[in-house]
Amino acid sequence: MSPVPRSLFTTDSLPERDRFDAWRTLFAAHALDADPVGFCGSIETTQVGPMALRVMNAAPQGPARSRSQIRRDGQDGFILHLSQHAYRVETEHGVTDVPVGAVSLNDLSQPYRRSRVPETGSLILALPRASVASVLPDEEALHGLILHGGAGRLLADHLRSLATHSHAITSVDAGPIAQATLHMVAACVRPSLEAAERAMTPLDAARLRTAKQFLRGHLRTPLRIDAMAKALGLSRSQLYRLFEPEGGIARSLARQRLAAIRAALDDPLDRRSIGEIGEAYGFGNGALLSRAFRQAYGVTPRDYRGSIGRA
Repeated sequence: MSPVPRSLFTTDSLPERDRFDAWRTLFAAHALDADPVGFCGSIETTQVGPMALRVMNAAPQGPARSRSQIRRDGQDGFILHLSQHAYRVETEHGVTDVPVGAVSLNDLSQPYRRSRVPETGSLILALPRASVASVLPDEEALHGLILHGGAGRLLADHLRSLATHSHAITSVDAGPIAQATLHMVAACVRPSLEAAERAMTPLDAARLRTAKQFLRGHLRTPLRIDAMAKALGLSRSQLYRLFEPEGGIARSLARQRLAAIRAALDDPLDRRSIGEIGEAYGFGNGALLSRAFRQAYGVTPRDYRGSIGRA
């Protein structure tokens, strides 16, 4: 049985003047707050099915993703970070302290900034959005979650065990291990998601459910905020506020439309072309649909349909 893919990058073999630039290029998805003078770092990556497990050692650094960077690179997915140092994470909802041993979750499609701390055996798990969405339908609410207490310790122990035994993982093991890890993540974050939902007033929670139902019923029509607000008996500002935890109204609608397109591609009785399906759900531009679908599910619509045996 063949081992899963592994790679190691280290700045040790590079001239000191080139080390930080090489490291920054490797992590181009983030702006790095670090001192270039004397910088050193290493990262070992193990690819376990769709997820990437990384063990990082590096001089103090603080990664960040801004709105402009998100627009430029279009990267998606989730990052789980387990550090041996306490640090702070800043999102658009505020600043949160992350204690030693806690696991933080961040959505690469939303802005955030971490304070500068050393990476001393840090464990980082990168998960595609499609994989997370398969076990957590409310994956858009994960951004900024901090897992500590019992659930956090359980997940942290699992990540440490994965790292310790990563050399023994084979290509045959990878799929089941990745699936088990996804279910572990879902089990550990679900109490936090439910607590956040309980923190909403009952009226707001009911309004959000109704608003989501409205969107589901209007996936084939252009989004008009004024008409939606009027139909729901809300002001525009109330509507925008309700969808803040979802990343905004347009983002929530786009996710639902892409999910409907994927369901149509799954349907063996739906003989429409990909272009016809996309146009039915507001994607008149084929390139735009292909890019959005790939960001959400990791493959283009054509490749997705091909993977289930449909041309």
